[in-house]
Amino acid sequence: PAVGPILSIDGPRGVSKFVGRATAFPVAMARGATFDPELERRVGEAIGREALAYGATQLLAPTMNVLRHPRWGRAQETYGEDPLHIGLMAAGFVGGAQEHVMATAKHYAANSIENTRTEVDVTIDERTLREIYLPHFRHVVQSARVASVMSAYNSVNGAFCSQNPHLIRDILKGEWQFAGFVVSDWVWGTH
Repeated sequence: PAVGPILSIDGPRGVSKFVGRATAFPVAMARGATFDPELERRVGEAIGREALAYGATQLLAPTMNVLRHPRWGRAQETYGEDPLHIGLMAAGFVGGAQEHVMATAKHYAANSIENTRTEVDVTIDERTLREIYLPHFRHVVQSARVASVMSAYNSVNGAFCSQNPHLIRDILKGEWQFAGFVVSDWVWGTH
């Protein structure tokens, strides 16, 4: 059958904030403290099931940013500070959610500040980018086969993430062979 329009629901804690009655899960930071990717798979499956029940086909989760800046206002939405841990937990979530809807790994990449997120240009060397800010995204792309990746508001080395050829073309689509689609973050995500 033909697939209808994609209805996206933001869902790091569940879909209840946007659609009404649904389960509100603990924040990802608290779930990350369990160090239990299988439990996170079950959480992702439950959120995916509820998103589908409300007619969604795309879940805007998990948030996978490395917590580096103390003023990052969305710190509770990520699993922690370690790329390996974030990748394992996010892969669990994606595996469960994608039993019902498409998951969207966000915010690619090097997003760790809130108040200047649309203006900051993260100047970063290649080694730090690949060792700290990309391994968890690579893991969900290659191991969990995430359906979608959301670009971040910020720039990396002079190019906004939504149109950064090195991040999207060279690494995500080229090296990692990502077969899914990239969406920009909402409102101010494209230039």
